[in-house]
Amino acid sequence: MSILIKSATVVTQNSNREILEGDILINGNKIEAIGKNLNIQDAKPETVLDASGKIAIPGLINAHTHVAMTALRGLGEDLPLQRWLKEKIWPAEKKLTAKDVYHGALLGIAELIRSGVTTFNDMYFIFPDEVAKATEKTGLRATLSHVMLDLPFKTSPEKESKKAQSFIGRWRDKPLLTPSVSCHGIYTCSEELLIAAKELANREKLKFHIHVSETRKEIFDCLEKTKKYPLEYLDSLGLLDENTILAHASWVTKREIAIIGKKKATIVNCPISNLKLATGGICPVCEYYAQGANVCIGTDGAASNNSLNMFESIKLSSLLQKHHYWKADAVPTQAFLDFATINGAKALGINAGSIERGKLADIVLLDTKMPNMQPLHNVISNLVYAAGPQNVTDVMVNGKMLMQNRKILTVEEEEIAKHFS
Repeated sequence: MSILIKSATVVTQNSNREILEGDILINGNKIEAIGKNLNIQDAKPETVLDASGKIAIPGLINAHTHVAMTALRGLGEDLPLQRWLKEKIWPAEKKLTAKDVYHGALLGIAELIRSGVTTFNDMYFIFPDEVAKATEKTGLRATLSHVMLDLPFKTSPEKESKKAQSFIGRWRDKPLLTPSVSCHGIYTCSEELLIAAKELANREKLKFHIHVSETRKEIFDCLEKTKKYPLEYLDSLGLLDENTILAHASWVTKREIAIIGKKKATIVNCPISNLKLATGGICPVCEYYAQGANVCIGTDGAASNNSLNMFESIKLSSLLQKHHYWKADAVPTQAFLDFATINGAKALGINAGSIERGKLADIVLLDTKMPNMQPLHNVISNLVYAAGPQNVTDVMVNGKMLMQNRKILTVEEEEIAKHFS
């Protein structure tokens, strides 16, 4: 199928960060051409989208989520992380059914689509196959995993690894879904499990995803147990490389930041959940960026964020760096759009993140005629600081329209919500 997007302001995110006025031709699942007044007689597109007054951007990439946790939105308010987990979240998760997880994932994915997200990186240990089924139904692109943890549930590294291997086998050959290997964290996973998980990821040539350095308590507990800071500990186990994705990574030393830069690992800044759970550590994005780490942005789950609004997370990521370092230009505004597009694609190993010939056709259109997007003195500034889900009109993934004229085409939102009413 061929689609022509006409008369858009195209934020290419190419190597020169060009912003063009013109058209985008999509053929199948790839971008075929970008330019002014493309010859549609030669192309003969089956669909033409008028993008006058709209910005076309590469789809946003949410690099750390738990989409099914939308089912737990609003539980455990005003609690710090450990109490939130032990008193509210884990007990509630024990009661979740497969149907709850499936509908929670559908609800979360619909919210992601409305937030201009075309790819998300998820981890969940409750019925992860239901998350995969929901994702497949909606047509979103995703990296998914059965998250492993052995210490709280007194299971074994062998059993957890078998579950993860089985999940990988079931979802490996899907066109839009990529399995990964994930561990919950260093305080819920034994050393044996951490090593086994990374070995599995290396063997299967998959990404390794873990929460780390999220709270001060985690740091002190790790120091007491291993005599090392968390990222040093992971490095000592051979877990850090360009295929490692570290969620949060906020309570860190300068030495650890240098290690991450050297190993070219990915860190995912999740500013809203960190603030809401009062973890106390503002992720030093400025320093990671300076050291050459691959910085990305995530919303975390709707249980700890209450929304999956990527625009909100992008904006807050930037503002916190300015505030934390007392420096208005701590990190360039452009970099935060990079973190949510190009860097996310790099982290997940997908041919996306920019609007260029040969790239996957994962494209989002935003309405600039709404009051919050006017005037357009600076397109990038408006995207990072002013835009929101209300501006997203159209979402395309793999050359297929998932939302058109603000209507999601692959799922019925009202029907999903009924499950929780």
